[in-house]
Amino acid sequence: MRRKDREITDRTEIAALLGRAKVYRVAFAVAGEPYVVPLSYGYDPEANALFFHTARAGKKIDCIEANPRVCFEVEGRVEVKEGDERACSWGVRYESVIGFGTISELVSPEEKDRALACVAEQQAGRSMQWTTDEKAVSGTRVWRIDIESVTGKRSFVPETT
Repeated sequence: MRRKDREITDRTEIAALLGRAKVYRVAFAVAGEPYVVPLSYGYDPEANALFFHTARAGKKIDCIEANPRVCFEVEGRVEVKEGDERACSWGVRYESVIGFGTISELVSPEEKDRALACVAEQQAGRSMQWTTDEKAVSGTRVWRIDIESVTGKRSFVPETT
């Protein structure tokens, strides 16, 4: 990382950002062609994994089958820092995480149920009582990204609590 002064080195801060964001972008690469898609997700810090679901078929599935290695990006706070009439006087304050991992499909009903509960809780912002709709789950594919590496970066001083 070129700007070491902006690096988030505390793994707890990186985990907190992964745990509070609602959308991440997953980048696939197949036959030299990139494909990036925003997805809702759930983060499990104990498993060091991200979870998402898809339909039974589609471009994401084709990409996963061709190359399960991915890059992902999550952003937290983003604020425009206004300046004057000069374009270079403006800026952006931000925090983000970029990571790499490998996708695998969850197939057992128990694994899928736990992963979908993780997604639901992340999206709701709270723990929830989860009830499985077997018909809906059977038509859904559920995926896990095992996080292999992450880096965090920000351009503001974090708030203290």
